[in-house]
This record gives sequence, C-alpha cells and structure tokens, in this order.
Amino acid sequence: MTSTPSIADVCIVGVGGLGGIIAKELASAGLKVVGFERGPAPKKEDYAPRDSIRFLIRPEQLEWVRHEPTTTRKKIGDKTQLQYRTSPLNVLGGALLHWTGQSSRYMPDDFKLFTNEIASGNADRANADLAGYDIIDWPLRYDDLEPYYERFEWEFGVSGQAGVNPFAGPRKRGFPLPPLRHSARMKLFAEACKRLGYHPYDTAAGILSQPYRPPEPFDTRIPERPACVYCGHCNFYGCHVHAKSATLYVTIPVALETGNFDLKTRSKVFRINSDSAGEVTGVSYFDADGQAREQRARVVILSAFVFEHARLLLLSKTDSRRFSKGLANSSGYVGRNIMAHGDVRAMGVFDDFIINGFIGPGSAAMRIDDFNGNNFDHAGLGFIRGGTIGTSGDGTPVTRIDVLPPGVRSWGKEFKDFYTRYYTRTMDLNMQPETLPHKTNRVDVDPRQRDRWGLPLPRVTFEFHRNEVRLQKFMAGVGEKIMRATGASKVWTEDKGRPNRWAGGTRMGVDPTNSVVNEFCQSHDIPNLFIVGSSVFPTMAGYPPTATVAALSYRTAEYILRQKQWFA
Repeated sequence: MTSTPSIADVCIVGVGGLGGIIAKELASAGLKVVGFERGPAPKKEDYAPRDSIRFLIRPEQLEWVRHEPTTTRKKIGDKTQLQYRTSPLNVLGGALLHWTGQSSRYMPDDFKLFTNEIASGNADRANADLAGYDIIDWPLRYDDLEPYYERFEWEFGVSGQAGVNPFAGPRKRGFPLPPLRHSARMKLFAEACKRLGYHPYDTAAGILSQPYRPPEPFDTRIPERPACVYCGHCNFYGCHVHAKSATLYVTIPVALETGNFDLKTRSKVFRINSDSAGEVTGVSYFDADGQAREQRARVVILSAFVFEHARLLLLSKTDSRRFSKGLANSSGYVGRNIMAHGDVRAMGVFDDFIINGFIGPGSAAMRIDDFNGNNFDHAGLGFIRGGTIGTSGDGTPVTRIDVLPPGVRSWGKEFKDFYTRYYTRTMDLNMQPETLPHKTNRVDVDPRQRDRWGLPLPRVTFEFHRNEVRLQKFMAGVGEKIMRATGASKVWTEDKGRPNRWAGGTRMGVDPTNSVVNEFCQSHDIPNLFIVGSSVFPTMAGYPPTATVAALSYRTAEYILRQKQWFA
C-alpha cells in the first residue's frame, strides 16, 4: 500500500450535499482538508440533460449508480435481491444534483417523540401497537438548529413564504426569495384543501424564484445564480441553469478557491484506520487507478449515505476488543433502526379539466401539515405520528405512464387510448408517512455479494411494521378525500407504501449504550470521528431530511472549529 506522508487536519468521506458544506466551512477557516468522493466530477452535459430514459427508466446504467448496488430483503432469512438506487448518487455533489427541492424544516415536536408520544400517553390513547419499536428523543431541540436552518436557506437560496403554515416552528428571519409560481395542480389542491378546512401552503423550495447571491452576513463568495426557467424537469434531473440549490456549484467551488481543500474524485475509501489509543488516524482508499493508498488525518468525517456509513464502520473493525464489532459500535447500534418514508399516492383523472403537468415549476409544491406529526387527534386510530401531503410538478410522459386507474391495462390499445385522452388530465398527490425506528430494520454487510472493488455490499433488511401499515392506509384515505374534492372524475389510491428518503443506522443520543453519536454528530467512542447525515436521525418526520441534515452539517463544522487543541 502506497502512503501519503502528510497529515491533513480533516478528512471528509463523501463530497456530496453535506461534504460540500463541511469542506467550505472548514477550509475557509484555514484547516487543511482532504475530501474523498468515490464518483467522478460531472460536467453540466453529464447531469443536466433532460433525458427521462437515462435518469428514470434505466438509472442502473448510470456510471454514478451501477458500481454501488445494495442487496435488499424484508426479513432476516429471506433471499436478498440486488437493487440499484439513485440515492446515494455516487458523484461529486451527490443527490442534491437531482433532488426535488423540498426544503422544509422539521417541526419542534419532531425532535421529542419519546417524550411527546410515549411518556405523554399519546400512544396509549391512540391504541398504537409499538412492539419492537425503539423510540428515543433527539439530544437537541428545534431551537438548537434554527440558526443553522436559516444559514442553509440563505446561503443556498430557498424560495418560500414565512408565516403561512400554522404548524411550522418559529423563525427569526423569513425566506430570502418569494415562492415559485403556481401550477394548475397546485391551485386545484389548494382549493380542495380549503374547502375541507385544511391549511395549504407553498412548500419552501431549494430552487431560485429570482436571480440570487447570498447577502451579508452570509457567504458572499457564493456566486450569483439565475432564476428557475420553469422547464418542468426538476424532479430526478439536474438543473441546466443551476437554479436548483446544489453543492456542486454553490459551496464546493468556494471550498476549492480557499486553496485548503484537496479534492480526490474517483477515490473509494474502504477503511477508517484507528490506533491503540482509541482514535482514528485517517483512511485507506483506492485511488482513480485502483491503487490502495492511505491518508492520515487528525479528524475524520463521514458524510456519505445511510448504507455506506454503516458498511464502512463495520468493515473498519479491528482485532482488539475495543473495535471488534466495528468502529463507533460499542453500543451495537451501528446499522440498526434504519427508516424510510412509506410514500403512497392518491391519483385522479379529469374529463373536463386539463392539468398539463409537464408545464411549469417542477419543484414547486403545495402541501398541508394538518396530518403531519401529532397535529391531529390520534385517539383510537391505532397508530402514532403522520406525514405531509401535497402535490408538485411532474408531468413528463414517462412519469405519467403508471398513473392508470384500476382495470386499465398497462399495454396495448386500451392503454394507448387512455393515455392519448388523459395524459394531460392526470393528477396525483404524494403522502409521505414517516416510519418509526424498529429493531429488525437494519443495514449490515452482505456475506456473499461484493462491489467492483471487492468489498462486501451493504445488505438492507427493511419492512414496514404495524404502525406504518396503519398510518399509510389512513394517509391514503385522506389523500383520496382531497382528490375527490378537486372534482376529479375518477379517483384511486395505492395500497402499500414505497420506501423513500432513508435515515437511521448511526443514530444520535445522550446515552452511549443506545446511540452512536452525540448532538454534534461526534462518535461517543471516538472523539475525532464524526458522522453527518440522515443516518444520525433517531426518528424521522413527515418531511424530507435535506434541510435538517444541512443544518446539522453547519452546526457540526462550527463545533469542530471550536476544538482548536486538535489542530495546534
């Protein structure tokens, strides 16, 4: 193994949405930072083409996807299946290149599920069956993250309107940009919700509604970007004008300009190295030519993805008793309690109204939180918690193919006749019910399947349990009610949730015996090892994790910079 003799101040594993933030913060403060990204550095022609076949139908063929599958099963003992996913997206800048843009802050109550649901008696009043679940509070509060939410919104440019969602947490500053324009489906949804007594609002979006550059006191080195051109290709696609908030062109260039950030793309970290004193000393990695090398560092930060965090910590076990179960795993909680939203849809077609879903702002969304978290009465419902409900732009032909009423074939003349008539007349609502942490849902390493580097693949064991099944059915019913109120001529819903937006596996907590990191994403076991990302979430919420993981990244970087003794 060839070694790099120099010792970096910080080594970052994964330069995606979060690694790009951390690199900017630490390199700007003068620390010498080395960043490892297992994927390439894409050019605009790589990520911006509006190619639905490439990005939606055959994503497993993408260079950023095909080398890093997972194996998946529902239960221990089941046969695993190979699965290719676009989250993680193994490319510089990560999944923020093609994210939808939902930038919602978690609600204050989302951080205290044990206190608010279990200790309060809410679960008992709901008659919820929580056998097998493992629920704890976060070790921090909404107020602890509020200034970092603000920083993300103002540095990346988030469009929205403060004060319109009655369930949102307090904020000290509004959004830097007004909401995106409304589409036909957003108007239909808002009118239907108001008739039903709900509270529709414009979802905050990481898409620029106007040309934008951060003002002081935020980072003015971030270059100005143009506004959204409403091409309709936001969901699943990169932005060809860079109106979408992505670290590839927001924070990573600033980090590189400092001269303190050494970026290594096509470099696969396969081990975190540690010493007899119980600290990490750096990483081992395969470079772009496949050669094994070593990078020493005073601090190591994992900012990759849920599955990779668990795999890398487990693969870095040592012969000594201290790390015999893997790094940062004295609790045995590495890989445990993974979670995902159980997305369900309510769909409708209109005989007398044209939606034209392909027109307008793909990432603009109208949502309600009336059934999110604990915002509604759960007495006797048989479950706790909830999810957000809304609709956003997504109307390209390939994304409408599966919006078929029950009984309509997905092929042949019947399909063609339906599609010809209703392609421009379909609409769907997306419900994002949260999932509670369950002891049987986990990530470990597959004993047989290996990746292109010869490393064991992450093995995902996951299924929805009693609380999720009941919640998903309830949310589908609410979505159907709203869809009927839009005036759709035919309405139907999905029966089962689809896992989406993963979290958990290295959760944060106060107690080192049942968590992996503390409130600053610092390993309980190893003081100079940090893990940043949705893998540290003890519980989920009804919103996507993006704004929250970004806030945690800013907060963690600030904490590391206070540890001046590490870099003396």
